[in-house]
Amino acid sequence: MHVSPRQEQILSLIAEGCCDKEIARQLGMSARTVDSHLQRLYVRYGVHTRAAMIAKWLQEGGAPVKPGR
Repeated sequence: MHVSPRQEQILSLIAEGCCDKEIARQLGMSARTVDSHLQRLYVRYGVHTRAAMIAKWLQEGGAPVKPGR
């Protein structure tokens, strides 16, 4: 699975249990931008929920990283 570095940060924070507002605050963007990234990923990978997106990402080799790395 290919995701951008920003999308990887977002997925990592979701895997840690953060909501869109928390992710937005940590990454210096709006919650709407976070949601926009997620919606594009849902369409690209054919999933419909956050849990399904994280499961697919982890199964395909994704690994949580801390923001700024």
